[in-house]
Amino acid sequence: MARLAGATPVILPTSISDNFLLKPESLASVITEKSRLLILCSPSNPTGSVYPKELLEEIAAIVKKYPRLLVLSDEIYEHIIYHPAKHTSFAALPGMYDRTLTVNGFSKAFAMTGWRLGYLAAPKHFVSACGKIQSQAQLTRDPKFVFTSLIQQHCTRKCPIHW
Repeated sequence: MARLAGATPVILPTSISDNFLLKPESLASVITEKSRLLILCSPSNPTGSVYPKELLEEIAAIVKKYPRLLVLSDEIYEHIIYHPAKHTSFAALPGMYDRTLTVNGFSKAFAMTGWRLGYLAAPKHFVSACGKIQSQAQLTRDPKFVFTSLIQQHCTRKCPIHW
């Protein structure tokens, strides 16, 4: 999707030796004035890694140096972590609320497989812009049985084709 929007994604590798967590120095080495979005996943699937607050603060310090950089913080697994890990929302860090789009939901934590109940928490202007796109794409996420039923119902009324 990034390429379709004309962006050039830069993927930073992580490793088991770092618990699959992004190193601030790696981020600092690739981020530029052209950078627009940093995507963070914490807690992470499938590794289960959770960014400690101190590490998120280091990343936030780098983000603050680039006024046009936003953070998309995927926190869908917030309630599926194991002791002693603690979840810290990136938007809760000083100075990060206005620059963070937090993606979260209910489906994972409450075992609502297939429901896809999620939300975006961010400043209103970001949510409004995302809502314009999401409202046009939402129907494509429904289960196949819904589409099959819709087609059958439509065709029984409008189509000369009989099932």
